[in-house]
Amino acid sequence: MFKYLNLAIAFLLELCMLAAYSYWAFHIKGSILPRTLLAVGLPVAVVVIWGLFLAPKANIKLPVPLYVSLKTILFGMSIVLLYLSGRPTLAIIFAIVLIVNSTILYFMKQ
Repeated sequence: MFKYLNLAIAFLLELCMLAAYSYWAFHIKGSILPRTLLAVGLPVAVVVIWGLFLAPKANIKLPVPLYVSLKTILFGMSIVLLYLSGRPTLAIIFAIVLIVNSTILYFMKQ
Protein backbone atom coordinates (compact mmCIF):
# COMPACT_ATOMS: atom_id res chain seq x y z
CA MET A 1 0.00 0.00 0.00
CA PHE A 2 2.74 2.44 1.00
CA LYS A 3 4.62 1.63 -2.21
CA TYR A 4 1.68 2.69 -4.37
CA LEU A 5 1.04 5.80 -2.30
CA ASN A 6 4.65 6.89 -2.76
CA LEU A 7 4.48 6.25 -6.50
CA ALA A 8 1.29 8.32 -6.68
CA ILE A 9 3.04 11.16 -4.84
CA ALA A 10 5.94 10.91 -7.29
CA PHE A 11 3.49 11.26 -10.18
CA LEU A 12 1.84 14.27 -8.54
CA LEU A 13 5.27 15.85 -8.07
CA GLU A 14 5.92 15.41 -11.80
CA LEU A 15 2.64 17.20 -12.56
CA CYS A 16 3.55 19.96 -10.10
CA MET A 17 6.89 20.33 -11.86
CA LEU A 18 5.09 20.96 -15.16
CA ALA A 19 2.71 23.38 -13.47
CA ALA A 20 5.68 25.31 -12.04
CA TYR A 21 7.18 25.77 -15.51
CA SER A 22 3.86 27.02 -16.83
CA TYR A 23 3.21 29.26 -13.82
CA TRP A 24 6.58 30.94 -14.24
CA ALA A 25 5.98 31.54 -17.94
CA PHE A 26 2.64 33.20 -17.27
CA HIS A 27 4.22 35.53 -14.74
CA ILE A 28 7.16 36.88 -16.73
CA LYS A 29 6.97 40.37 -18.18
CA GLY A 30 5.81 40.80 -21.74
CA SER A 31 2.75 40.54 -23.88
CA ILE A 32 0.22 37.77 -23.48
CA LEU A 33 1.00 35.84 -26.69
CA PRO A 34 4.68 35.04 -25.97
CA ARG A 35 3.83 34.24 -22.34
CA THR A 36 1.05 31.89 -23.41
CA LEU A 37 3.24 30.17 -26.00
CA LEU A 38 5.99 29.74 -23.42
CA ALA A 39 3.53 28.56 -20.75
CA VAL A 40 2.34 25.83 -23.09
CA GLY A 41 5.56 25.09 -24.94
CA LEU A 42 7.92 24.80 -21.98
CA PRO A 43 5.93 22.06 -20.19
CA VAL A 44 5.47 20.24 -23.50
CA ALA A 45 9.24 20.28 -24.05
CA VAL A 46 9.77 18.93 -20.53
CA VAL A 47 7.19 16.17 -21.16
CA VAL A 48 9.01 15.17 -24.35
CA ILE A 49 12.36 15.03 -22.53
CA TRP A 50 10.76 13.10 -19.67
CA GLY A 51 9.10 10.65 -22.03
CA LEU A 52 12.25 10.01 -24.02
CA PHE A 53 14.71 9.65 -21.16
CA LEU A 54 13.12 9.47 -17.70
CA ALA A 55 9.79 7.65 -17.95
CA PRO A 56 9.70 4.05 -16.69
CA LYS A 57 9.03 2.84 -20.26
CA ALA A 58 11.39 5.30 -21.94
CA ASN A 59 12.83 4.23 -25.28
CA ILE A 60 16.27 5.61 -24.45
CA LYS A 61 17.76 4.26 -21.22
CA LEU A 62 20.31 6.61 -19.71
CA PRO A 63 23.17 5.57 -17.46
CA VAL A 64 22.24 6.12 -13.81
CA PRO A 65 24.44 9.22 -13.26
CA LEU A 66 23.01 10.91 -16.37
CA TYR A 67 19.46 9.87 -15.43
CA VAL A 68 19.81 11.35 -11.94
CA SER A 69 21.44 14.51 -13.30
CA LEU A 70 18.71 15.15 -15.86
CA LYS A 71 15.95 14.50 -13.33
CA THR A 72 17.66 16.81 -10.83
CA ILE A 73 18.01 19.56 -13.44
CA LEU A 74 14.34 19.39 -14.47
CA PHE A 75 13.02 19.34 -10.91
CA GLY A 76 15.61 21.84 -9.70
CA MET A 77 14.69 24.33 -12.41
CA SER A 78 11.02 24.07 -11.48
CA ILE A 79 11.91 24.88 -7.86
CA VAL A 80 14.03 27.85 -8.93
CA LEU A 81 11.30 29.11 -11.24
CA LEU A 82 8.72 28.89 -8.47
CA TYR A 83 11.02 30.95 -6.30
CA LEU A 84 11.58 33.50 -9.07
CA SER A 85 7.81 33.72 -9.60
CA GLY A 86 7.42 35.09 -6.09
CA ARG A 87 6.42 31.82 -4.44
CA PRO A 88 9.41 31.03 -2.17
CA THR A 89 7.34 29.17 0.43
CA LEU A 90 5.79 26.97 -2.23
CA ALA A 91 9.24 26.33 -3.71
CA ILE A 92 10.59 25.23 -0.32
CA ILE A 93 7.61 22.95 0.37
CA PHE A 94 7.90 21.45 -3.10
CA ALA A 95 11.64 20.84 -2.59
CA ILE A 96 11.10 19.18 0.80
CA VAL A 97 8.34 16.88 -0.46
CA LEU A 98 10.46 16.04 -3.51
CA ILE A 99 13.50 15.14 -1.40
CA VAL A 100 11.47 12.99 1.01
CA ASN A 101 9.70 11.23 -1.86
CA SER A 102 12.92 10.64 -3.80
CA THR A 103 14.64 9.26 -0.71
CA ILE A 104 11.79 6.82 -0.09
CA LEU A 105 11.78 5.81 -3.77
CA TYR A 106 15.51 5.14 -3.60
CA PHE A 107 15.42 3.05 -0.43
CA MET A 108 12.36 1.09 -1.59
CA LYS A 109 14.11 0.52 -4.95
CA GLN A 110 11.16 1.87 -6.92
